[in-house]
Amino acid sequence: MQAFDPNDYRKRVLADVERRGGLEESDPFELYDIPLDEVESLSDAEIAARVEEVWGFWQRQRDHPKYRVLVGLLVDAHPKLSRVLLDSAVRRVEAGRIREMRERRDADRYEMLDAAISRLVQRHGGVPAGKVPGLEEIGAMGGLSAAEVTTRLRRHRVIEDAPTPAGVLTEQRRQQIRQLLSEWERLIDGEPTPTLFALLRVDPAKAGQTQEIRLRADALRARSRELPPGRIRVVLDELLIHIQDVLESDEATLREYLRAVAEDVATELRPKVRAAVLVEDELVGDDFQYLLDEAMRLGLDRADAGRVLTEIAAELGARVSTSASTAPPQPEPPAPRLWEAPLKAARAALRGGRPREAARHVEEAHRLVGPNGGGLTQIRSVSDEVDRVLNEAQTHWRDATAACAAKRYVEALPHLEQVRRTASDLLPPNQVPNIDQLLAEAREAIAEADRFVAEAQAGPADARMRGLLAAVEVCADHAGAATALAESPIEAPQRVEATRLANGSVLVAWSPTSTDNVAYRVTRLQPDGSWRVVGRTQATELEDGGAPAVGQPVYAVAAAVAGRYSEITRSDIGEAAKPQGRQEQSQDDRSPGGIPAVSGLAEQAGLLVFIWPTGVTEVMAVVRPDQPPITPDDPQARSWKVTNMRYEIDGGVRIPPDIPRPCHIAIASCRREPNGKLTVAAGFAPNARIRWFG
Repeated sequence: MQAFDPNDYRKRVLADVERRGGLEESDPFELYDIPLDEVESLSDAEIAARVEEVWGFWQRQRDHPKYRVLVGLLVDAHPKLSRVLLDSAVRRVEAGRIREMRERRDADRYEMLDAAISRLVQRHGGVPAGKVPGLEEIGAMGGLSAAEVTTRLRRHRVIEDAPTPAGVLTEQRRQQIRQLLSEWERLIDGEPTPTLFALLRVDPAKAGQTQEIRLRADALRARSRELPPGRIRVVLDELLIHIQDVLESDEATLREYLRAVAEDVATELRPKVRAAVLVEDELVGDDFQYLLDEAMRLGLDRADAGRVLTEIAAELGARVSTSASTAPPQPEPPAPRLWEAPLKAARAALRGGRPREAARHVEEAHRLVGPNGGGLTQIRSVSDEVDRVLNEAQTHWRDATAACAAKRYVEALPHLEQVRRTASDLLPPNQVPNIDQLLAEAREAIAEADRFVAEAQAGPADARMRGLLAAVEVCADHAGAATALAESPIEAPQRVEATRLANGSVLVAWSPTSTDNVAYRVTRLQPDGSWRVVGRTQATELEDGGAPAVGQPVYAVAAAVAGRYSEITRSDIGEAAKPQGRQEQSQDDRSPGGIPAVSGLAEQAGLLVFIWPTGVTEVMAVVRPDQPPITPDDPQARSWKVTNMRYEIDGGVRIPPDIPRPCHIAIASCRREPNGKLTVAAGFAPNARIRWFG
């Protein structure tokens, strides 16, 4: 018996006991770290010393952050557990019993792994190396460690896989997508989003319809731009990046993601399938339908869900029978069960998308269940499903009505279709508007916006902006209108003048732009180099009552259309702002604006890399082709935000291919304020600049 090692015991014994479910799944020899095969050779004194040593270790671990609950149970059970070991006669008898119990437990633990290995050997003549991680996951479900799985695999030939190039969808990216989707579900009270398709409200069966995916992704991007700064927008922006890279890039990557989703669903359902086929070695009607619904809830379409269930059942040596009539015959009940008829009607109503009708049938089943309570489990299961469907439908309806009120009909349409499909009887028959009326309104608005966009793009240039704005007025989140507007230039205002009035305020006036239907945003230059919004107006002048009493403030005016802005025109220059050479020296600082700056800016493997300062999670990349950017808001420069997660995914910052080479690049740190506002540093550190030749 080796000397007691507290760290090894914690990792080896406590971790295994907790993973298996607690003290009931263990035995005294394991808990006191006494090797079972050495029991006969150990003296009573050695056993007593080990028991005392482990007992003392338990006492010291009562406040352990991970194992304190388990250790507390061990301390309470110590008198009973140690009694078995300290009496030599009892110890020998108990050792024999525990040996047999462990052998049976090991046989059960290896059963599922052995079945999977057997199937692989039959199909491939050995175990493909690429399947080993999956076998380790199967073994983990039976309580096996990776080392135990490796030992079991020594009985079989492992076939090396042909080398394949690394794709976009790495395991790290898959994990990031899962984490972001999980966080999105926590942040947004709505329908579950197990996959990127669910986030876009796209049926996985339509994954090949890339145009549909792009349209919905564009609509979601437009929605993201409307969100206030905060965690919800950060998570959504990151998910939209993954959608662009995985779903919109190429068909191979999209298909790879579908396979990854199927693998995740199979991992989730494998224990449930194993439990369902445990007795009869067959997946029969009701169980199959339940697991099929689960697979679809986790993100698969019906065809893939059925395929995954069939493959899992085959791995476990079972067959699938999708008809309830093929289930093994059951003994006749001693008396007619009156609750079965309404429960069957409730299930039919749920499948037909009528949960309120199903709820009434469930209430009837409760009334007829009888005094002995037989059938309550089945009734409760259907009742829970009815509640889930109703809660989800109410959430969809709330989101749909809010979107319709804001004329975001593209966003509202999938919510309305989901309510119509799963809960057509959600609303009272006389409620106005009802689901069908809002569906018709949404489809009509989208069709009308489509018509406005088509006419604007085909018509004369001077009417283009009016047509696009009319489309946005009809459907605020129309993707085609948003894209066309993004491609339409907005002329900047001219000749901005600031005049001090007698009352101390400053009157800012400017010449109007030739672009139709614009509003103007007026900002004032602050002493720290940032710009503060003074106001917005559709007129060509604005009075700044909060102007500083001393000196002549500098103002900038930009024209805005549908959330997009023109270049700014400053009052101290009289045209689109041109950076002053003297500003570069004043802005170059180790911590511009009090925000720690990035350092070590360099090129590596075609990417821009640098060292992130502590506490900074977002930066602004600023590019000018003609000279180094002067400030992060340099109007002659192009800029975009980069998050540290995006940086980790790509291994650096990717420079868009349409940026001319060579060019000048600078990186400014950003700070997320407590209210969610993003503050960009006033300048760049000296070593946060680079000449980029690409």
